[in-house]
Amino acid sequence: MKTGTPSALAQLTVLTDWTEVAQREIERRATFFLQKLPDDVIHSIAEGEVDVRKAIGEILTG
Repeated sequence: MKTGTPSALAQLTVLTDWTEVAQREIERRATFFLQKLPDDVIHSIAEGEVDVRKAIGEILTG
């Protein structure tokens, strides 16, 4: 945080709904993740055939 410019940081003080901003950032990151997947996997996720949360959990627990 100390590497940013004070004027840029000051501009952030006008934001009031940090919860919403954080949620959009999570969704942006999820979209970035999905862009790396093959089309067939994305379609399987969209059709509910793949539970992404479960798959990620399995990867994390090894």
